[in-house]
Amino acid sequence: MIDVSCFVGRGPLVAPEWSTPSAVETLLRREGVTRAAVSPMAGLFHPDPATNDELKALPDFFRPVPIVDPSWPDVTARLAGYRRQGCPAVRIVPGSHGYAAPAAADLKLLCGALGLVLVLQMRVADARNLPRDLTLPEVPLDDATALALAAPEVPMLVTGARAGEVAAILSASPVSADVSLAEEPDVLRRAVAAHGPDRVLLGTHAPFLTPAAAHQKLTAAALPPEARDAVSRGNAERLGL
Repeated sequence: MIDVSCFVGRGPLVAPEWSTPSAVETLLRREGVTRAAVSPMAGLFHPDPATNDELKALPDFFRPVPIVDPSWPDVTARLAGYRRQGCPAVRIVPGSHGYAAPAAADLKLLCGALGLVLVLQMRVADARNLPRDLTLPEVPLDDATALALAAPEVPMLVTGARAGEVAAILSASPVSADVSLAEEPDVLRRAVAAHGPDRVLLGTHAPFLTPAAAHQKLTAAALPPEARDAVSRGNAERLGL
């Protein structure tokens, strides 16, 4: 199984000992994950390019996915640098970085020119579970859909969507979506039944969530072998993750 969405590093919602690369790798391997696309946890909260330094010298188990912000004055050079370093994708977090997702349309075009997949993080955590002093705005569904429809030829992956949002985004656009925060036991089977297996992927959102949940979603879906392979591995490989 390939995990298309996990995180390492320090952040306000996870104990430091559970967010080191070795700890996250151990958690994922227990659930049968053999490779994981990883972003820096600190970048979810701060639009600082220095947070991506966390991705340097990671074990081969991980595929680095830097978190970027379209307002960076040197964003073009940074994206080109990430691509030269072998990064398959970059992630944007419009909610906590304070801009509307459609404002990243030019960034999406740049990703397409450089051969990068654009990953849109719709939410980091359920707002009901956040400390009172921490605000993490979510990306509205209409904004996510608008970005998905902009430059539709550029590969894009939506992560952190709820079950209804996964269905809506897959119905309205050609993008792919993971089910990391779609917390319904039958979500994977229903998504594949409605939209086919080729645009649905597995993300764990570790270490915020237990990787066992993603494994259980895959088991509960009881997919035919070809569909199971696409969802658990093939689609991620096609995106270079």
